[in-house]
Amino acid sequence: MTRALAQQTDDTIRAAEVALVGVVQSLETEGVDATTLARVQTLLRLTVAKLPALDSVSFYDRKGHGIITSRTQITGSFSIPDRDYFKHHAGSQDRDMHIGSPVRSRTSGRWIMPVSRRVNQPNGFFAGVAVATIDLEYLQEFHNSFDLGRDGTIFLLSSRGKIIVRRPFSEAQINADASKGPVFQTYLNKGKEGSAVLTGYIDGIERMYSYQHLAHYPVIAASAVATMDVLADWRRETVRVLGAGAVLLAVLGLLGRKLIQLIGEREQAQRELRKAKTSLEKMNQSLERLTLLDSLTGLGNRRLFDTVLTEEFDRAKRTATFLALIMIDVDYFKRYNDLYGHPAGDACLQQLGETLMEAACRPGDVAVRYGGEEMAVLLPDTDVEGAVAMGERFRHAVLTRAIAHGGSPEDVVTVSIGAAACLPDQDDSSCKLLLQSADKALYAAKAGGRNQVCMAT
Repeated sequence: MTRALAQQTDDTIRAAEVALVGVVQSLETEGVDATTLARVQTLLRLTVAKLPALDSVSFYDRKGHGIITSRTQITGSFSIPDRDYFKHHAGSQDRDMHIGSPVRSRTSGRWIMPVSRRVNQPNGFFAGVAVATIDLEYLQEFHNSFDLGRDGTIFLLSSRGKIIVRRPFSEAQINADASKGPVFQTYLNKGKEGSAVLTGYIDGIERMYSYQHLAHYPVIAASAVATMDVLADWRRETVRVLGAGAVLLAVLGLLGRKLIQLIGEREQAQRELRKAKTSLEKMNQSLERLTLLDSLTGLGNRRLFDTVLTEEFDRAKRTATFLALIMIDVDYFKRYNDLYGHPAGDACLQQLGETLMEAACRPGDVAVRYGGEEMAVLLPDTDVEGAVAMGERFRHAVLTRAIAHGGSPEDVVTVSIGAAACLPDQDDSSCKLLLQSADKALYAAKAGGRNQVCMAT
């Protein structure tokens, strides 16, 4: 149950993070003119319509005043200069996603958990904050779908020990400090997941607790069943058996009927568990289709690449600027898998993905896993010389990693890279030509001895 809670919460926050990626990139690369804001607002409404977990997605300027939102109606103040997460982004250059404490929304009046990212001007100065808010009622509905008995509980904690939401729900408990409670203390002392029989910090009820830290975010999910509820069926059965002990045949009859009843209940429970598992799998598959990240390397996936390529091509066509692309292939990767095994090959791709994200450091650069061991980086406002320089930087970074490869002449993992750039025409032919040129340059790099960067002619 706790693993299901952790997975659902992790997927919900990931959906909010993915929703922010496109918003921040559009605002930073295209500016905040009226045309861009209108297009982004349409995107926000479509995104929220597809993600039931989200209450809204909005953008606030550097003074905290609301500019655009997915909401069609605003019932309160559209301004957040006093919110903690706004102050955090305004006073920090950190570009990572920030998960804020639950607050009551000023635009809808609902309890929400804000997920936000800083938006920068082209010169790096603070331009505002993009915020995706998760509706706490969405999380409560999922929590309420579990049968925990009369005194069972489910709750989410921040990594600082503050309550995000709890079943049974109480507004007074939102953001309450539970860092001194037994569950959080057990988490601090015994690791990121575990189980224990503990006495509740809020109500003093003894329960069997299980907790787990989310895989990607600073949140702890926990569920518990009261020990009295767990033992209730056993105690009733004990009284029944003792009462029937005087008559052996009656005892045998009762036990036989009870056995049949238990078998039926077990089969029913198994059917319900299979049904719940199927429902969770469908939910996870739906969220996975929405994500734009490659689960192995952490890079963008092919879907993200196709989307961004079209957008950047159109932008380069409007502004008459260069658009560059580098295609990357891991040298002798089949030999690497044959020599070290596929798990080691996956670990190698993860390291290369980390190296590529470090090398593609500009906000507008988009690094993706193109397929298999192939990767690609889309470089807006970059000519072919800049693309070659980027390729060389990544190639040297891979060599610096010094990942052992006994099947390579270099004895370490190397990469071959093809670089190409274009000034887009008014039609779409140069978009396809850019891909072909980068691919041919990559083929030339491999044919020319590998571990090099080749420029498209």
